Amino acid sequence: MNKPSTEQLRQSAETRLKDKQALTSNLSESESLKLLHELQVHQIELEMLNELLQEALDSENRALYRYTELFDFAPIGYFVLDPSSKIKQVNLRGARLLGLERLNLMGKLFSNYISKEHRATFSNCMAKALENNHKQSCEILVKVDKQNFWISLEANMEMSTTDFLVAMTDITERKEIAAQLIQSSKLATLGEMATSVAHELNQPLNVIRMAAWNCRKKILNDSADPEYLNNKLERIEEQTARAAAIIDHMRMFGREAKESPEPVDPRNVVSNAIDLMGEQLRLAGIKIVTEFSEECSPVFGHLIQLEQVILNLLTNARDAMYDSNNEAKITLRVFENDDGVNVESEDTGGGITKDVLPRIFEPFYTTKDIGKGTGLGLSVSYGIVRGMNGIITAENTDHGVCFKIILPIIN
Repeated sequence: MNKPSTEQLRQSAETRLKDKQALTSNLSESESLKLLHELQVHQIELEMLNELLQEALDSENRALYRYTELFDFAPIGYFVLDPSSKIKQVNLRGARLLGLERLNLMGKLFSNYISKEHRATFSNCMAKALENNHKQSCEILVKVDKQNFWISLEANMEMSTTDFLVAMTDITERKEIAAQLIQSSKLATLGEMATSVAHELNQPLNVIRMAAWNCRKKILNDSADPEYLNNKLERIEEQTARAAAIIDHMRMFGREAKESPEPVDPRNVVSNAIDLMGEQLRLAGIKIVTEFSEECSPVFGHLIQLEQVILNLLTNARDAMYDSNNEAKITLRVFENDDGVNVESEDTGGGITKDVLPRIFEPFYTTKDIGKGTGLGLSVSYGIVRGMNGIITAENTDHGVCFKIILPIIN
């Protein structure tokens, strides 16, 4: 039904007034005065109600203004996205983060401003918010005017619609500081591994020295045949390749990670960590057991950083078993389930006391003697795993502690 115009309403009111006048024309004077009184009271009531409504409207307008001010000038970027992730509303900070005017953002896909390698992470975060109707968070790389910066994103569903409420914070500086801590931790790890790496390099060098000495002896005795020399030279070549591989791995591990994240097989990461630290653990009398599933989906991140996490866990396990009376053993598992890709490191070092367990991922917190630990290893590991949108936890077992890492699968 169409809404009547002002002129139509006026005509209807005039008609009703005439009808009422016809009904009241036979009233006595006292009845007319009584009716007039009632009408005057009713008029005053309407005026009072109108004042109250106006006050409520003014209050609502003031609240809306305050909300708009808070929304627009908040230090955090706020977005309202529709189910297809198109931008319906954005505050000033959000527009400033993306480097565009608000009007130019309306109706645009939010994913257009996310780096290609992080769009799947964003889509997974939004899908979980829609599915679980709970706040979801992730860290993604945003690209604006050929410049990249990191943001922490929190997404939740609006109560009365299917729109997403998204909060966005620039964490680029925090990421840079974290990268510096990661690099410092890596260099500290390399320093701790120096002895075992020297021992690892000494083996191929001894083989090379012996092979060269035998060749030289044969040549001096004039008894060297080409086949013998060729076999020795092949062995020397193999051992130099082995030494070069160890050095290359150390150099690659020690450099600062500036490459973009990429798909990584966690089984290879664990194997690389064992290659670096296995000899040190063997010299300490620690047995390494690996349990890898035959099929495992890749995860998204930096191979070297994830390897550093495993090395930190191996280092902690080694230190925990120095004074333990149990069989010194570390079990490393990689498998996949509905939660994602799981990486576990379980030792037999006696476990962690209940008062310490909640604090082990705090920066600079350590139970080791002065000079034997920086307190950064587990904190840095926590940051790396969180940066991969994963989780890391620790729980005591019958004979030690088990660190559990769960990482999202690449779709």
